[in-house]
Amino acid sequence: MAESKRKLGQVIMTQVQPSGLIYEVPAGEIYDPSRRVEVPFLSISSQGVEGETAQGERLLDIHHADHPETHNIGKNAISIGFSSHYNMMRTRFGDHMQTGTAGENIIIEYDQEVWLPDLGHKVEFKNPESGQVVSLEVIKFAAPCNPFSHFAADSQDKRLGADDLKDTLQFLGNGRRGFLLVMGADQETGQVQPGDLVYAIG
Repeated sequence: MAESKRKLGQVIMTQVQPSGLIYEVPAGEIYDPSRRVEVPFLSISSQGVEGETAQGERLLDIHHADHPETHNIGKNAISIGFSSHYNMMRTRFGDHMQTGTAGENIIIEYDQEVWLPDLGHKVEFKNPESGQVVSLEVIKFAAPCNPFSHFAADSQDKRLGADDLKDTLQFLGNGRRGFLLVMGADQETGQVQPGDLVYAIG
């Protein structure tokens, strides 16, 4: 039986987290999206994501298995997000929710919100010029954490109450904050860059 294939838009941003976006201060944990680095393309392998700046500096994402302070737990090496979700986050929280502030490695331009069943079991990225295809396995949605939720609600100085935090976490859940994917160990290292076409498989 042939697998179904559905277009999910086009890549508009690629970025890495060289040191993670959360750090400790005396008052608690702070989420700082300025610590992410936008790069011209990503090299993706079964170990995770690596970026290279325009100046040629190599940057391992903190979820890469080889990062010296890796946050890799085997099922969180690569993350994707959608422009439609950022539109919804800006509508609810404000203009500080700029595209990419959740730290996903790959941001995809798409005019509809996307949920886990919409992704199928694989997501493919195809370079329209070279024809190269990078295939990633879908694992699960990225659950929002408390620091990101406080950042989204513009409440890092005055922490949210329990009910407001619960509402914020629910709004950001189920994939609105992004999805986690991996590359199978049998796949060859590939590149993903803005302009690549994106497809849901299966």
